[in-house]
Amino acid sequence: MERIHLSVANVTGGLAQAAERKGLSLAIGFFDGVHLGHQEVIRRAVASAREQDLVSAVMTFDPHPRVVLGHGSQYDGVLTPLEDKLGLFAELGVDAAYVIRFDREFSEVTAERFVQSLIVPLGVRTVTVGFDFSFGHRGQGNAEALKEFGGGGLQVQVVSPVFLDDSKVSSTRIRQRLEQGECAEVKRLTGRSYLLKGTVIHGDARGRQLGYPTANLRLDQPYVIPRTGVYAVEIDVLSEAGTAESRHSGVLNIGHRPTFDAPGGALKLEAHLFDFDGDLYGRRLAMRFHSFLRAEKKFESIDQLVEQIASDSARAREIFSVKARD
Repeated sequence: MERIHLSVANVTGGLAQAAERKGLSLAIGFFDGVHLGHQEVIRRAVASAREQDLVSAVMTFDPHPRVVLGHGSQYDGVLTPLEDKLGLFAELGVDAAYVIRFDREFSEVTAERFVQSLIVPLGVRTVTVGFDFSFGHRGQGNAEALKEFGGGGLQVQVVSPVFLDDSKVSSTRIRQRLEQGECAEVKRLTGRSYLLKGTVIHGDARGRQLGYPTANLRLDQPYVIPRTGVYAVEIDVLSEAGTAESRHSGVLNIGHRPTFDAPGGALKLEAHLFDFDGDLYGRRLAMRFHSFLRAEKKFESIDQLVEQIASDSARAREIFSVKARD
């Protein structure tokens, strides 16, 4: 999938010529989480491209508009950073991604100018959006405005929300489930396990001293971090190209290490990889959340902590053993 960067009035990238020749079927949205509802919007755009012999594309924004406009600190973290999001678009069959840098200047662009300066010059024939889509300054544009400002030649299809258990699938719902550590529910809402990527950094080697060496992770991007506690996770050791060199089951602790550190300390992510013997410093890991094992707690002794780590590890091994048999 080719990535095309856009400014308000400029398009660069090899697919610009292809779009002029064939036209685009374009899905528009921020798509944080790329959940089941987002996937339906994108699949509809891809299907329209195939039916009409168009180039399938997604237009998205970076960073989150709410962060730029100061509408909520809860959006400082994202479910799917841009790199991850582009990979998911490609898996859904998208030919090209148009990424708009969202800043204060862009937030002032009117709905009409958005269509006339971006949509029309790209050769868009069909636009697919979600039911709650809005665009332009103060969100004044909607699906009808796309048709109006597109000069009558623009097909617009609006996708209804997807429901699970009589509740709408949404990024907010995913964030709420992560706050509760509900890994299985997040997987139901997105079709995949929640993912964090980061680089292994040096810690205090305390895990190794306890007999359970851990990889201390510095996240690559401002991910939404699930609730503190211990999780059963699958861990990919990534190559420089970002592909998985090896996969391991393990446990991940997210927390403030109350047994060792003073209250209010920095949040740490520490992963123990089962049956792994090697140097991970400086390597990138991708961690997929499978199950929440327990909440973080302070132990009265090191022996109690070691006993609990052994119990956590045994439980995680059994979880993955059952999964392998299914």
